Amino acid sequence: MAEQMIHSGYYLPPELVIDIFLRLPVKTLIRCTSVCKSWYALIRNPNFVASHFNSNCQIYHDNHYILFGDANLCHVVCDITFKLLYSIQSPFTVSPNRKSSLNFVGSCNGLLCLAPGLEYNLGDDVYIWNPSVRTHKKLPPSRFSDDRRKVSRVGFGFHELSNDYKVIRIVYFPESCSFQSVDVAPLVEVYSLRSDSWKIVSTEVTPIVTQSAVTYNDGVFYWMGFKSIRDDPLEYYIMSYDLDDGKFREIEQPSVDFPFSLLAVKAFSGSLFAVYSKFFGGQNDILVLWRMDEFNRGWMKAYTIQCNRGVWVTLGFTRSGKFLFANLEKRLVSFDLESLETEVHDLGIAFNRSAVDVNYMESLLFFDH
Repeated sequence: MAEQMIHSGYYLPPELVIDIFLRLPVKTLIRCTSVCKSWYALIRNPNFVASHFNSNCQIYHDNHYILFGDANLCHVVCDITFKLLYSIQSPFTVSPNRKSSLNFVGSCNGLLCLAPGLEYNLGDDVYIWNPSVRTHKKLPPSRFSDDRRKVSRVGFGFHELSNDYKVIRIVYFPESCSFQSVDVAPLVEVYSLRSDSWKIVSTEVTPIVTQSAVTYNDGVFYWMGFKSIRDDPLEYYIMSYDLDDGKFREIEQPSVDFPFSLLAVKAFSGSLFAVYSKFFGGQNDILVLWRMDEFNRGWMKAYTIQCNRGVWVTLGFTRSGKFLFANLEKRLVSFDLESLETEVHDLGIAFNRSAVDVNYMESLLFFDH
């Protein structure tokens, strides 16, 4: 078609074609790769992919979605209307075990990190996947792959200082299958997409039993956990790992009265939030969201949410300014940060609570791989 345009007098200069393509959405560009060889080569060119991503963030800055994983399907939902847009077949096979999941570790710039396996103990296999272009990469084996009993925690993010995508893996070696306590410090490794390799991190790690969920914000990973579930009552902690200096830290929590318990650590618009529940598991729960101040000197109570059908899982903040959680009926609930109103959404799909990404966006990144 493009070649015919030249012979029929409709020739477009290459620079004009590029300018037009930079303004097109990802789906349209993918279709354009089937038109002719020159368009295919242009759209898959690494320089064009990078330029399109930068321009796409500005032109389609409101085009962000929620990604829900269920068995071997991923469902893309608009984060404003909460309407199902389309579904994508996952390239990964998940065990029929009802406790198994795709396990979304995190997403950044349209790239999704997954660790298929059990919800509370991620598998050894870790992938980076771009659902938009149906391209994925399996990461090299862990440096700690052996027959010892272990529990893994994984995080994913883009490190601006090194201009590289990073995956962190914390490996615990519990005394028993119940993972009730950790008596020795875990082992840590960090993967670099640029070098396609793992590097063992030699640093002091506080022996905190972290939950699977991880939050990444401005070069820092955050987990919540506790030193031992044998303690009564449980003493919760927030742990961080800074990619800039390669150090782990404990984050002091806000002053919260009993019986509030820490459910999650989330990030929104550059701020860190700690999410607490008053009656977790009950039909009438109350969520309180505390925000760390901009100088990281202390916490301020930001939002209180009445949850009439309880809380099944907290999911995080959308770019459209809503805090999402699922109630005990496993229905999605949104809390508007401006109007302070809650709304229950019937998505018409099932999803696993460890396979939800609230900040998914489309991009061509990885298309050149």
